[in-house]
Amino acid sequence: MADSQTATVSPVVVGGDLPYRLSVRRLDYSDVELPSLHSFAAGEYDGQWVLIGGLTNGLHGFDIDQGTIPESKQNRDVWVIDPETRQSWRRTLDPADAGSGLTDLEVLSITPANTEFEQVGDRLYVTGGYGDNDPNDDTARGTFGVLSEFDLSGLVDWAKGGAGQASDHLRQVEDELFQVTGGSLHEVDGKMHLVFGQDYEGRYRGRLNGEYTKQVRTFTIEADGADLEFTHLGSSTPEEHYRRRDLNVYSSLSVEGDQLVEGITVLSGVFTETDGIWTVPVEITADGVPTQADGGLDAMNAGGVLDAEAGVFKQAMNNYHSAKFGLFDESTGSMHEVLLGGITYLEYDPTNPAADADGFVADGDFPNTNQITSVIRNSDGSYEQHYLGEFPEMYTLDGERMRFGANAEFFLTHDVATYDNGVIDLDALTIGQESHVGYVYGGLIANAPHVFGNPIGLSSASGEIWEVVVMRAPEPAGLLLVATPLAVALGCRRRV
Repeated sequence: MADSQTATVSPVVVGGDLPYRLSVRRLDYSDVELPSLHSFAAGEYDGQWVLIGGLTNGLHGFDIDQGTIPESKQNRDVWVIDPETRQSWRRTLDPADAGSGLTDLEVLSITPANTEFEQVGDRLYVTGGYGDNDPNDDTARGTFGVLSEFDLSGLVDWAKGGAGQASDHLRQVEDELFQVTGGSLHEVDGKMHLVFGQDYEGRYRGRLNGEYTKQVRTFTIEADGADLEFTHLGSSTPEEHYRRRDLNVYSSLSVEGDQLVEGITVLSGVFTETDGIWTVPVEITADGVPTQADGGLDAMNAGGVLDAEAGVFKQAMNNYHSAKFGLFDESTGSMHEVLLGGITYLEYDPTNPAADADGFVADGDFPNTNQITSVIRNSDGSYEQHYLGEFPEMYTLDGERMRFGANAEFFLTHDVATYDNGVIDLDALTIGQESHVGYVYGGLIANAPHVFGNPIGLSSASGEIWEVVVMRAPEPAGLLLVATPLAVALGCRRRV
């Protein structure tokens, strides 16, 4: 791992002393029209999912040997999905449709890939994203500098065939502050924080990078007037160890004295200057101040100081953006973030001859993975990572194991108990009883650990829905349960 932030990673606990057990089950929605999407923006209204933008083709959404993103691979529909009633609705945003009311440029600005998004009440806020950015030049691509606000109540009604136009439920403001893709957007105490990411201009080519922000940008939104307005409160100083994108960022809780404190946690992400991963987490306060959890040692690991310090957590698995959800155990003050699949450095494979003494195989090319872990921040501020198991086995018709999770999203069930920031209240779950806490939807599918440079590697967007069940354990619990293997067809070959 010489190319990554650290040359070593922290040990991963297999199972271990956890207060819950996790099950992931594939749900059959073959009777429901569902899109296959990844890298989309998502909201929730009255138990229904709202999907905007994203792409329908394979790995990271862009074919390296093509000059444009084909329209057939862009999602220009607003989708509404009700997982409980098994219904879906969609309606086009295309300006040629009388129900749109949008210009060509407005449609481009709300349908790119890898936007940042956050829901506050019934409003979905979306920033940036990468895609075609000139309606008069279909070879032009870049990162949008736009903040969009969607009124989900009105948008859902419109998508179901209601009167009016899509433009009635959208407000936008343009500013270079929002010109970010591959970052994350989070609200804490009325402040919006745009976390890390990059500004990528021109055609996308593999691991080439854009201009990383290396900072947290904080602003407030004034949403009550006729126009969408914002106030930029400030940005953190750019730091090289914040040169990160396509990463897992999540709302978190911790205990300070007798108070619960909301914050934001950043895990891993890509890329270092030498195409490696970042391994040490970053904690962000409610005011948007980031601090790497490195114990005050050199943040860039000069002289290997981070490797030498066992007390510094160095993330080994699930290093790329994936579906995820949080659990807070108030009885112990521990925050658990469950990471579902994606892309990884280590994989647990004890029968592999290349495995280490603990059963893990390292791959510095970062393979696609089905494996699931939990990153835990204990009450004393220390971190640990636990291997929980895998997605249920699914195979292509050629017998190749399919890998899920990258650029997928997690949707909470409407009746699960959460804190104000969406973290699940673990103590509210019934001991010994299975609780359906949410769903995993969309993301990328791959039929091999690696797709780049692999002549038989295939990748596509996923339309699968997975049920996620948590059982609060009366005693320490081990690995999760998995379901019966399935064989399905995999479409959308990745061009290399």
